[in-house]
Amino acid sequence: MKRRTFVLGTIPLCSGFAGCTGQFSDSRMISVTVFNHSERPYTIEMALSRTDEDISRSESRAFSGRIDVEPDEQTIRKDVAEQQQYLIEYSLFEDNSFLTEQDHFHYYPGDEDESGSLAFDITSSGTLTRRWAI
Repeated sequence: MKRRTFVLGTIPLCSGFAGCTGQFSDSRMISVTVFNHSERPYTIEMALSRTDEDISRSESRAFSGRIDVEPDEQTIRKDVAEQQQYLIEYSLFEDNSFLTEQDHFHYYPGDEDESGSLAFDITSSGTLTRRWAI
């Protein structure tokens, strides 16, 4: 009888620990915000790849997607990847067809703004510039 009481008495305690460990293991996520300061619509094809040496190229891809931004507007893609070091490659297309720029850069945790977002500006000349956290 005491054994049964002990086992039943520990169930709420164990489930309480399970909830607590979930809070500590949640990774912070990064979002991507793009501001279009031009009079043309743009599409960005963007890929975030982990730079770990011990994983294959196919396993390194954390995010790959398109971000469409209308003229004089902004687009936000929330929680695209966990906060960790990435190689970010992008291609910028005017009117979803004309390639205006293609480049890459490295992201390090802490480079995002206070909202957890990487922010970019599309200039009127069709280039993508990065806003740096202050």
